[in-house]
Amino acid sequence: MSSQKSKELHLKGPDAFQVKVGDFLAGIAQNPKPLFAVITLLLAALAAGYGIRYVVEQKEMARRSELSKIDAIYEDELKNFNKAREALEKQRDTLKAAQPKPAGEAKPVEETPEIKSLSQKIAELKPDHSASADKYKAYYSAHPNSAEGWVAGLRYASFAAEQNKLEDAQKVLEEVSRNSKSHPVLQTQSLMMLVSILTDRGELDKALEYNDTLINVVADDLKPRALLTKAQIQYLKKDYANTRTTATEILTKHENSPEADRARSLVALLPE
Repeated sequence: MSSQKSKELHLKGPDAFQVKVGDFLAGIAQNPKPLFAVITLLLAALAAGYGIRYVVEQKEMARRSELSKIDAIYEDELKNFNKAREALEKQRDTLKAAQPKPAGEAKPVEETPEIKSLSQKIAELKPDHSASADKYKAYYSAHPNSAEGWVAGLRYASFAAEQNKLEDAQKVLEEVSRNSKSHPVLQTQSLMMLVSILTDRGELDKALEYNDTLINVVADDLKPRALLTKAQIQYLKKDYANTRTTATEILTKHENSPEADRARSLVALLPE
């Protein structure tokens, strides 16, 4: 009987953990300052975390605001281009309307030299993005490790390529493709442009290297296009065996894609 009571008393008594918790609470009751200090530290850490987040968000907003101002310049350049084109088209249409109409089934009246000149001007007219391009380049240089900076870099590279500044465009695109891995869409765009420029410059080995990177990161709907580009570069290198292998991969894995027909045409060009 006494043994049973001894067990009950033992079971009802606090264990070692409970004793430690009791001692801790008793200590806090006698001296609450340590607990307040811990709470103060936690609140300070939380405040610092939110403060850092706020600063980061404010910096992002400032970058986007700055970039939007450059975008506005770009849009104005497009508007000026459209106005100039419309003015030339209006002049040409006025001259065409003044030409005599052919009678019956007679041949159409030949365009006058003035009309032909206007048509040539319209065909050769291009937007002047020099002002926005300079600002995009400066913005990219100032923010080379941000998404906004990569967007600016892509826009500058596009303009530089159009102006045949291929080396400059290539340098920017190589940097963007390396640094934008956290943004697959931007990385994909930079790699596609870069492969195209390298191919135009005849740097086929380097183009293949970057195209392989593109194949690994590109979305599924763009993979046939990346594979076709690879096959075309291999063909330019006269690497006909690998051209056939890559084209066959398109025909096997992406047989219903638009690139499949082009892959068949490429295979037809290969020597037996």
